[in-house]
Amino acid sequence: MNIREAKEQVKFTVKSYLTRNEIGDYVIPVIHQRPVLLLGAPGIGKTQIMEQIAAECGIALVAQ
Repeated sequence: MNIREAKEQVKFTVKSYLTRNEIGDYVIPVIHQRPVLLLGAPGIGKTQIMEQIAAECGIALVAQ
């Protein structure tokens, strides 16, 4: 999987987690949602990708 594919997969996951039904409940209940964890060598752009996704989705990012 390349960087572009990884970004699209993560973005799809985030949007899926944020999707709500007509009465305002999450389509995927919070209890079934899992954190998004990226693994890889230092300096390959993991944080940068997540910053871009957060900005595109209009959400906050917590990175450690």
